[in-house]
Amino acid sequence: MESLNRVPFLVLKCPNLKLKKPPWVHTPYTLVVVSYLLITGGMLYDVAVEPPSVGSVTDDHRHQRPLLGYLMG
Repeated sequence: MESLNRVPFLVLKCPNLKLKKPPWVHTPYTLVVVSYLLITGGMLYDVAVEPPSVGSVTDDHRHQRPLLGYLMG
């Protein structure tokens, strides 16, 4: 199995990049800000895009009627 994993690396070579961290990046502060943005961005996306949950209720004539999640109690 390891020999199959080595085959692509015989043909492909990784580039020798010398990447440097930008001077304004401070690891603890950046980690806090990025995680905050990801969490709040996901919450705002869910609030803005998610449709309300829909259930159903049977009325007096035995017909099924849609009922929005915030009205279900």
